[in-house]
Amino acid sequence: MATQGATGQHSRALAKTSHPGLYSRGSRWVAVYREDGRQRKQSASTFREAREIKIRRTAEEASRRAGRTLHSYALEWVDHYAGRGANDVINDRTRREYRRLLIKYALVYFATDTLLRDIDERGARGFVEWLCRRSDEGGHRLCDQSVRNAVLPLQSCLRHAARCGLLGEQAEPMLLLPRRRRGRGYEFDERRFLTRQQLAGLLAEVPDGWRPFFDLLASTGLRISEAIALRIIDVDLDSPQPRVHVRRAIADGQLTGPKSRHGRRSIPISAALAAQLRPISAERREADLLSVGAQGATLRPGNLRYRVMIPAAERAGVPWARFHTLRHTCAALLIDAGVGPLRLQRWMGHHSAAFTLDNYGHLIDDGLGPSLDLSDRLAGLAPVALQPVV
Repeated sequence: MATQGATGQHSRALAKTSHPGLYSRGSRWVAVYREDGRQRKQSASTFREAREIKIRRTAEEASRRAGRTLHSYALEWVDHYAGRGANDVINDRTRREYRRLLIKYALVYFATDTLLRDIDERGARGFVEWLCRRSDEGGHRLCDQSVRNAVLPLQSCLRHAARCGLLGEQAEPMLLLPRRRRGRGYEFDERRFLTRQQLAGLLAEVPDGWRPFFDLLASTGLRISEAIALRIIDVDLDSPQPRVHVRRAIADGQLTGPKSRHGRRSIPISAALAAQLRPISAERREADLLSVGAQGATLRPGNLRYRVMIPAAERAGVPWARFHTLRHTCAALLIDAGVGPLRLQRWMGHHSAAFTLDNYGHLIDDGLGPSLDLSDRLAGLAPVALQPVV
């Protein structure tokens, strides 16, 4: 990225955009800001980079004038945040997602000159209420999970700022999250999983060459990033109980670890699925990917979604189904088969059984079952005589 002063000249004029202080110049983007009273310019290759530069520089200037602002601190914090301990270290993919969420939500709601010490319970509550009124690109209200995702990086940032004493005498503001899923605060239009008939119809519409891959997704509940990263060495097809071993993921074209340390797991697969995968594995070396695209290239979820998933879903009459729908469907079928919450958590690679229950608790039978008859359980047992204590 190139930086120049107010007197710098360029052969191409700056073209205004809808965002104040951001301009386009040919194929590049330019952020215009002030530093010590002087106008500065800094170019970037993408609009997102230019917007982040504008936010950083404006926040840094405000911080110099009035103290540490949320904007300057949040972007610095997310660059160095390493999780909450040795057993909860975040990876670069999570860090990039935190940065994206901060820029998209928290740093839009809170003004550029908002000081850290001025964010109180009222301000935090206002942010959550603002999120609940927001709509996504499709015009739908943000669901509870999307609101939680947007709040999480801000909550972690403020917790760290409080430990560093940057919030003054006040404690970290409490961010109370909504729970509208059961109360139906608005029309809840998310389709969580497929019925057996819908799943069978969808798989029947998948082209034969892709059927083993989609059967693998539906029967294991793997995240798409985990499934495309499986190697031949990660599938154990010849043991009495065939399994797939999840050890890595490919996200945004980059090889990384699973979403968290809980994502490392071994999942049993059926003999029928193992038979489908065996001819594929026989043609490749152990280090090769199990599923590949044209000419052996790494699968791109976006291409696979639009070329295979969406057409098959539309033909099957479930146009809303996506890769993650197969994951939810796998969880629903496991619950129907009697799998308990703890085993389901380990199968799905969630960080806690509480998270699993929060997502799938509505599918679990909430009945308490038959009564506990002690007379039957204790029948035939002689009472134990208690000895007096001397």
